[in-house]
Amino acid sequence: MNLAPSEIEPFKSWPGIKRYLANEAEWQKLHRNNQRKILERYVASGNVLFVSPETGKEETVERPFKFYLGSPLSMTAKSGVITGTSLAATGRDPQDLLASAVLYQELASLRGFLVESEFPAKFGRKLGMFSISDAGWLGVAASVGAVEVVSRWAPLLVAATREGYLHAANFRGMQHWLLRLWCRAHDLDYPDTSYPRYDIAERVLEMWNTQDTDALGAWLVQLCNLHTRLSISKQFNDFANSFSHFPVEVLLLLRLREQAGIVNPEVDHPIMKFPWSRLWPVKPAEPDELLVGIYRRLEADEGVTVSGLYQQLLLV
Repeated sequence: MNLAPSEIEPFKSWPGIKRYLANEAEWQKLHRNNQRKILERYVASGNVLFVSPETGKEETVERPFKFYLGSPLSMTAKSGVITGTSLAATGRDPQDLLASAVLYQELASLRGFLVESEFPAKFGRKLGMFSISDAGWLGVAASVGAVEVVSRWAPLLVAATREGYLHAANFRGMQHWLLRLWCRAHDLDYPDTSYPRYDIAERVLEMWNTQDTDALGAWLVQLCNLHTRLSISKQFNDFANSFSHFPVEVLLLLRLREQAGIVNPEVDHPIMKFPWSRLWPVKPAEPDELLVGIYRRLEADEGVTVSGLYQQLLLV
């Protein structure tokens, strides 16, 4: 029997779509061009410029993937989400752009895992700087139909948790919840690392594959309210930055239900009415021109490929 969920009061000051898009556009003005220039230089020359903290002088860094491309890749991924949501708000289709953004972040995530995996042998301890926030990107990938990315990336993120690679401050319970949901759908265990749990989310996790769409829809409305609170809470900010207005946890759940052949509920909540809060048709993610160049440069200069990294890091 599915009891009615307790109501969670959403933040009344939670920004609407216009304010959200305006704030994101300001961030993009500050960061987009500089980060793309770093990646464009890498594609053209195979190196990046770095200001040494010791000398204050600009130096050229060859083979920069492990230590210098993480931020440019992640910030370009975030910029892609900003552009994609802006396109959706004007009635245009952002599916391909959002899918490409997912691939940028996937590569950044692989880079981070690679550094974590190599650190103990060199320094005798774990680095522990991997971010659980990558889990939110699974929801974006699921939304845009890039289910092949979800299938290969989710095990890597679960492994990062299992291996103890997460940063000590990564207590974002709903980001862990996304991975727990994926594991639940695939009959896999997820490590308990004392992350926060929320009653509403725990109940949804238990009933993720219920046939009672009315009951699940009511619980998901409250999960969306929780999302709004966790996007601007002073204590926890699970969905700050890229996902404050992107209901990644609901979209991943809906895609997993769709893949299992289960009818999805209607979720009557403002965040689910945004034009990007939907499931696009399943379609393989394709890199944009810049990312194609990055892939080629990585393989030519450093012998690195996405498939090769997965095989190395997951030992498959």
